Order: sequence, then C-alpha cells, then structure tokens
Amino acid sequence: MAKYTIAMKVSQQIKELFKMLSPIEQQGLLSELSTVNINCSPKESNVTSCPYCHDVRFVKNGKYKGHHRYKCKACNRNFSPHTGTAFQGIKKLDKFDQYKSIMFEEGFISLERMSKRVGISIQTAFDWRHKILSTLKPEEFEFRGITEMDDVWFLYSQKGRKGLAFSRKRGGSSRKGDNDYQVKMLVTADRTQAQDLSVVRIGRIKSSDINRKVGHRMGTECTLVSDKHRSISSFAKQNEIKHVSFKATEHVADKEHHVQKVNNIASRLKSQTNHICRGVSTKYLQSYANWFQFAETYKEQGDIVAQVDKALLANHKSWDTFTNIEPLYKQFIKEQSRRTYRCPTKRHWKSQQKEAIKVEPLSYL
Repeated sequence: MAKYTIAMKVSQQIKELFKMLSPIEQQGLLSELSTVNINCSPKESNVTSCPYCHDVRFVKNGKYKGHHRYKCKACNRNFSPHTGTAFQGIKKLDKFDQYKSIMFEEGFISLERMSKRVGISIQTAFDWRHKILSTLKPEEFEFRGITEMDDVWFLYSQKGRKGLAFSRKRGGSSRKGDNDYQVKMLVTADRTQAQDLSVVRIGRIKSSDINRKVGHRMGTECTLVSDKHRSISSFAKQNEIKHVSFKATEHVADKEHHVQKVNNIASRLKSQTNHICRGVSTKYLQSYANWFQFAETYKEQGDIVAQVDKALLANHKSWDTFTNIEPLYKQFIKEQSRRTYRCPTKRHWKSQQKEAIKVEPLSYL
C-alpha cells in the first residue's frame, strides 16, 4: 500500500510538471516517450502509444487470441502489442521464436534448410525472414577520425521474378567494367564501431549519393580514406573533409591510411550473399546488408536474440514495410537506375498502406 501511495505522488508530480511545459515542448516529450524501446518478451509487451496515430491516450479493451487488446481514444482503433510489428499475423510463435534464434545465432542459412529445421514451408520461411529484416535498422553512429570508404559492386539481379522471357536476364549482364547493370553499395567504416552499408544506385555512383547516405554523419575532424574515385573526392571537397586517396591497384596509401576494414566487411558480406544464399535479388539486397550489419554491431555484446526481440517490439512500421517492399523497389528502379521495372509480383495484403512508400527507396530499414 505504501509503494502504491508513493507511486501516486510521483505520478501527480509528473503531471503537474508536464502542465508547466509549453504545447510544443509537451508534443516533443510525448514523441520521445513513444519511441522508447521496452525490453520485454513478445507475450508480455508494454504498450506506450497507439501504433496508428501515436497518441498516448488509450484504454484496455479485452483480449483477442490470448493477447491484450487496447482502444485508442484519439482514433478509436483497436490494437494489440503485436500490431504493426513482425509478430503481426504469426500463428506459430514458438516456431517463430526458434526461427529467429537460428537466424541470428548461426547466420545466413538457405531457406530450404531453415524450413526443414523449423518444420515450416519454404514460403513461410521466406516471409518470416523478410518480416524480421523489415524491422532491423542499424544504429547510426557518428564517424570519427580515420574513416574508410569504398563502393562494392553486385550484379543487378531479378532473382525470383516470374514472367521474364529469358532466365539469364535475372542475373544481370556479362558486360565488364562499371556499367548500368552494377548495383553499387557504399560501405563506410571508421576504426571504432561506426559503419554503414547502403545500396545507393544501379550504375556509376555520384557524390550526391554519398552525401545523401552518410554526409550528415561526417564532421570536418574526419579523415576520409579511399581510392581515387572522383565522386568520393568530390564529396570530400564539397564538405571540406580531409581526403587521403591512393591508386586502386596499390590498395593502400601508407600503413595508417588504407581501406582494409571496409574490404574485409565487403568480402564477408559478398561471400555470404553470393555463396550461401546463391545470390540475392537487388530488391532485397539492402535487407541482407542490414542483417549483416546488425549482427556485426551486437555480436560482441552477447545475447543478440534479446536485442532482436527489443527491435521487433519497438518497430510498429515493419508490417507496412514488409507489405510495401515491391512499391519501394519500383520507386528505386525508377529514381536510382536506368533499368526498366518489369514483371511485378502479384501478392497483395489488405492492410497494405500507401503512406509507407513515401520514405526513400531501399533505405527504409
């Protein structure tokens, strides 16, 4: 009873202090509180706001399929702790829990092997993988000190796309050199924990691509190291960043200035996507890069599955992202390439929302 009385007093004090803030400050505080990650299990999740309108005024409204249901006072919509998350629509939570544990403890495994180990169909294994990947968003650390940068090439791939006249067209082109069939992933990393793996375009990379992806995370105190790529040089000059470059054939400028860390990241990522997964569709390449980067970030911290659970519960936009991957891919092809968007997938979902495609293509994770 004493604890309850103390809690009531603290709650009253918080309410009084909240009333003293200006309307703008109140709105800002509510926005910050609505994005706080709650570290709890999927079955006993604490709800902090409405996943539809983000309002914090809601009440309990019974149970549905074993989970608490809530009703928002602002938009009058019902929701549960799983609404909008990767758990939405999952009927076999025990198998889903086993699936994500294997996925992050053992790394990249083929869909056929995963379906046999967990006891699900290959289509379900595919959907579960991309529901989880639609949630992951690696942390954006500021780049400091010596920062390495390079562009990694992947052949444009339409793997899994039905209706193409010739199967070879799914695998890109046999043309050599930099051309409009090469998907460019920008890999940036400093000598600490900050790194970024971003699919930027199909074709020759531009300085505007670099600025759009990592320009806001670099300060003038950085020392950018790369080969003599004109777009990287232009980016460094525009942002007044010290730039140490070298010929690509020489690989290093000196013992201190090199891109060995970036090359190591790129080599391991390409090995996993091209050999274990037998190639990855350009449509899903950013998702696999995020998977790799998420594992790299948390592998030293232990219990990576707990970090995954926290991310899955905190992101109430993952269902919209998952159901809108095809429109996002179409937008990417139109804006960041010279390729033609063809043979769209025929799968659709009732809750698919058009608002989700307003974000930048293939950087939605």
